[in-house]
Amino acid sequence: MRQERAGMNGQEKSREGAYARPQLRGGWSSKLRESLPGYALIAPALILIFLFGVLPIFYALFVSLHQWRIKQGPFVGLRNYEQIFGSPVPVAEIAAAVVAVALGARIGRSASVAKTLAGRSAVRTSSLALTLGGVALLLIALSQIFAFGDRDMLDSVRVTVWYSLGTVPVQLSLGLGLAVLLDRKFRGRQAFRVMFLLPYIVPSVASAAVFERILSLRPESFANQIIALFRAKPLQWLYEPTGVLHMLFGLGTVPVVNGGNPPAHGLGPQLTAYLGTWAQGPSLALVSVMIYNYWVFVGYYALIFLNGLAQIPKQLYDAAEVDGAGKATIFWRIIVPLLSPSTYFLSLIGIIGTFKAFNHIYILRSPAAQGTIDPMSVYIFFTFFRMSRFGYAAALSLLLFAIILILTLAQRRFMERRVFYGE
Repeated sequence: MRQERAGMNGQEKSREGAYARPQLRGGWSSKLRESLPGYALIAPALILIFLFGVLPIFYALFVSLHQWRIKQGPFVGLRNYEQIFGSPVPVAEIAAAVVAVALGARIGRSASVAKTLAGRSAVRTSSLALTLGGVALLLIALSQIFAFGDRDMLDSVRVTVWYSLGTVPVQLSLGLGLAVLLDRKFRGRQAFRVMFLLPYIVPSVASAAVFERILSLRPESFANQIIALFRAKPLQWLYEPTGVLHMLFGLGTVPVVNGGNPPAHGLGPQLTAYLGTWAQGPSLALVSVMIYNYWVFVGYYALIFLNGLAQIPKQLYDAAEVDGAGKATIFWRIIVPLLSPSTYFLSLIGIIGTFKAFNHIYILRSPAAQGTIDPMSVYIFFTFFRMSRFGYAAALSLLLFAIILILTLAQRRFMERRVFYGE
């Protein structure tokens, strides 16, 4: 009997094995048949992305390796990139500075692992030393680039950074405050929502042209009439190259732009001159562009925050009120954490957008601003079309692409873990 049962079990296993292989093949073929329609549907989008998104990047890399004026010139390798930084040394110093700061941050996070108080103190000291050393090395590299590299490019980077720092946080704050106000029930709420969104819908070229008249330097312009109510003198607005911190508090030095007299040679004077241009803050012309940015994008930011507020369950507000929480507590403990996905999304596209901004800046810019309003996008445009330096413009565009990519990855690294998506 045992032998008969063993034989029957062996026959069943052999049958299962015989049927398993064809079933496996049929599974793979069925999965392939199920996937083919999906791949066929996304194929047009993938082709368009490759042709107009990926392929231009590699073509720009190819152009940047040549001396390209009107037509393709000789192969020059990394000479265009060397012209940007002056030499390969600052690039190596910047890479070492980034590694030092990242290593210092990693070591600082491991301070709590140390068993003794002395061990924690030593870990924190080494973390601080690495971070400060990385920052010092970065400043030295920037001073070398300012001394021997493309100074106009470095000035455009400074303008871009000030433009991003001065617009994204303010737009997030104003958009969130406006969204909280518009989320309440009152008469004409929908009309106000449409009204605040209109500046974003209007074409940027048209709205920038209107804003240029509003911020005219004439004493009878709308902006100067507003500040005249506070007994202030008329300002140059879009035509003023002086930094606002220098105008208000006398900080920093006026930047050297557009072929002005360069500072004395040596890393010390170069570094002092470069930090002086940062200390004076963004120019009044750039602040005027920031005001235009607030007018256009605050309504859009408020719309995104309103959609996020609509997803918050009302029961959370009721439970917080029952527990005795005030409006400030509800705002900081419920609204702000639950709106973190919207905040992360808006900050991400805001930083990318400010680094790529071109249309309205090109309309609002003026030669009287002496380049203090020109970000990297405008500088690349002038290098390409006015100077016809196609290879060098391609190298600058890849540098801008690398900066945006690094900022995006860093923002995703440090902010995504603080985003609460709920359940």
